[in-house]
Amino acid sequence: MLRTKLLFIILIVSLAACSQKPGKEVMPTITVSILPQKYFTERIAGENFKINVLVPRGSSPETYEPTPRQMQDVANSLLYFRIGYIEFERTVLNNIRQQNSDVKFVNTSEGMDMIAAEIVDHGDHVHLYGVDPHTWMTIPGVKIQLENMLAAIIETDPGNEDYYLDNYNKFLEELNSLHENFKDKFSSSHGNTFLIFHPVLGYFARDYQLTQLAIEQDGKSPSPANMKQVIDLAGKENIKTVFIQMEFERDNAVAIAREIGGEVVEIDPLGENWMESMKDIADKLYEALSKMQIQ
Repeated sequence: MLRTKLLFIILIVSLAACSQKPGKEVMPTITVSILPQKYFTERIAGENFKINVLVPRGSSPETYEPTPRQMQDVANSLLYFRIGYIEFERTVLNNIRQQNSDVKFVNTSEGMDMIAAEIVDHGDHVHLYGVDPHTWMTIPGVKIQLENMLAAIIETDPGNEDYYLDNYNKFLEELNSLHENFKDKFSSSHGNTFLIFHPVLGYFARDYQLTQLAIEQDGKSPSPANMKQVIDLAGKENIKTVFIQMEFERDNAVAIAREIGGEVVEIDPLGENWMESMKDIADKLYEALSKMQIQ
């Protein structure tokens, strides 16, 4: 009886396996760290690749720990597009790279002019310390990232090179137009200093001659002394807006907004539609800078 049951189970499993459509091509996979990179990749690759994203909506790439299932998804990918300097990429992904030589890991920030606390030139190489990892929040930087992505995608699928080049060039035109729009917008703004909880807009501020004043210090919540310093400076600059991402707690931001007689405004640098997120952030920043001159 037991033998009959075992044979029945084996038969069911075999039939299930046979029911899968043989010969059906599995779409090649590219894994990325965050949702904005999914947007960049799709703008170049179209629907020719499945895009796997490690950091889910609502999570912070600064502290996220990928699940074992996600690590397996990385191992099944042809390409992995790194941001470059996010902490989990330097730890977890370095381990999986050692175990999966078939996956090509691409540092998409390669060639960017990085914001770093310290730059040490050893002659034949340079070490960067305290690097600002938010490299997707700059149009000039994203253009460099797209070049790196394009090269890797074409190398992986050379038969569709013209298609990828055409997509890339169309996206590049949109980026150039958006960059000029932002330059015009912020050249006419009244103020140039904005207050933000997590310093995600360092590259954006550099691109448009703005000054980012961050509440969070070195990835940690501010001390009472730092809170007072921020409040005093915000008062001197007549800052009335505190920007915060949805991934971070609001208590300190709300407390500072209350002290300066201002408001907390949420932005979404990790939104999947990167273009719309950038436009929304620019509009909110411009509005906040304009309020600085209103007494």
